[in-house]
Amino acid sequence: MSALDIGIKNDASKIWLFDYDLTLYGEEERFVLNSLDHRIAEFVQKTVGGTFESATEIRKDYLHRFGTTLSGLMAMNGTAPDDFFDFIHEPEYLIYPKVAPEKLELLKSLVGHRFVFTNGRGDWSRAGMAHMQLDSAIEDVFDLKLMDWEGKPHVSAYDKIEKWLVARGVLAQESSEKSQIVLLEDSLRNLEPAHERGWTTVLVNPNIQAPSWVDFHIPHLLNLKEKLVTNH
Repeated sequence: MSALDIGIKNDASKIWLFDYDLTLYGEEERFVLNSLDHRIAEFVQKTVGGTFESATEIRKDYLHRFGTTLSGLMAMNGTAPDDFFDFIHEPEYLIYPKVAPEKLELLKSLVGHRFVFTNGRGDWSRAGMAHMQLDSAIEDVFDLKLMDWEGKPHVSAYDKIEKWLVARGVLAQESSEKSQIVLLEDSLRNLEPAHERGWTTVLVNPNIQAPSWVDFHIPHLLNLKEKLVTNH
């Protein structure tokens, strides 16, 4: 682990960016993401034909090659993004995370600004946060639509959120020091561009080892409290 792995200062300068899936809710609730992935595979099947199994393989291939399944569908099949999300976000087909009072307490203890930075359309994470009763702790959601449908790990996604933070008056435009931006993510692939920009990186994943460039590694969001250092 890097030399930075001694603690994150919990102060007013911090901009906390949380991925949603498998970060705000953890691996123990993977069934939430599975319900969405099932719906995505159904959309792929509806778009390209074939069996559900072959559509699932195409979903995984697009995710690997393009960063998101949607990016693959847009590039290979001309899919309109809102058509995709309108289909996969039908609530009757989805499962949402459980109420999470400990997470609410943790999030509200974080000084500074708190946002969600997600490769989904915002209604999915907002619905999930409402089910978890975390929505009062998050200021806003920076979603795939605000990224012009080109999400993490594309560099443009990180450019766009930095400009968005500047426009909100949260990040100084002339700031060359970006370590006050703390990105919490379950995906190393999505953390790497943040590391290259000088952001503080937190891998939230119990199943993989962190390379040396990751600043902090925790198995679950609630373990973040163990990494916090408060100035007195």
